[in-house]
Amino acid sequence: RGRGDTPDIEEPEPEPEPEPEPEPTAAVSDLDSTYNYVSRLATMDQAIHKLNVGHYMLDVKVIQLLDRLTRLEGKMADIEESVEQVSAYCKDNRKEIGRLECVKGQKVGHKCFLVYRTYETYMGASQKCQERGGRMAMPRDRREQEALADYVKSAFHPGNWPVWLGINDLRSEGLYLFEDTTRVTYFQWRKHFLSSQPDGGKRENCVAMSSDDGDWWDNYCDRRMYYLCEFDA
Repeated sequence: RGRGDTPDIEEPEPEPEPEPEPEPTAAVSDLDSTYNYVSRLATMDQAIHKLNVGHYMLDVKVIQLLDRLTRLEGKMADIEESVEQVSAYCKDNRKEIGRLECVKGQKVGHKCFLVYRTYETYMGASQKCQERGGRMAMPRDRREQEALADYVKSAFHPGNWPVWLGINDLRSEGLYLFEDTTRVTYFQWRKHFLSSQPDGGKRENCVAMSSDDGDWWDNYCDRRMYYLCEFDA
């Protein structure tokens, strides 16, 4: 090579291009899909198992609650029976108290009369007498009437207070019956030229005794006044 000639420059050899990565084959793709499907099935199976366990536990709790409810119902039945027994005992006791109270009243033959100083309607007085084991006073003859009149007069002297008797004509106007529905055959109506009894017609259907003289007056049944009970002596 002569002077002045430029030296030959060696060109670098080109780097080899990287080989492209092989694309996944269809077999690998199917394998992944199968794995994912199986994995989802396993997850669903676990969820179903948990639901079944939850349902089972719920059934157990329901059975336990039903058992407790049955036992509670049994206890409630026992309590209700006890309450009924106590209530019956109290009623019997009140009836005994009524008969015992009557030692303060007026005894006539096999009867005992007792006046109560609380205001009641006719129906209310009837109920109160029954609760005490008696009934409203029913003077059936002159002897009982006179004894009852003396007792009431002494109880309220010197005042004059009407008291209910167990007599009314509620069933039929003018047909006076005792509380036990037997017919009244002896009467002690007030007789006076200014005001004779009975005078209330269909408005006044219940009978009261005047405490100053023992005479009978017809009255409105819803009027509140003292009342007389009678008991078996």
